[in-house]
Amino acid sequence: MNEEPLNRIEKKLDALDQRLEKLESADHDHRSLFGPNVWVLVPVVAIIMWGLKGILS
Repeated sequence: MNEEPLNRIEKKLDALDQRLEKLESADHDHRSLFGPNVWVLVPVVAIIMWGLKGILS
């Protein structure tokens, strides 16, 4: 089989792999400050608001 088409495909795959790694590292740098820990805050805030509702009413 001719090696030239395989070499071109390998070069394209390498370029795509490098672009994907760049995108993944850029995504990692721009993650939210809270991250998955924000889901811990949701029930805590709900409990606080429920308690305040009982105090204010």
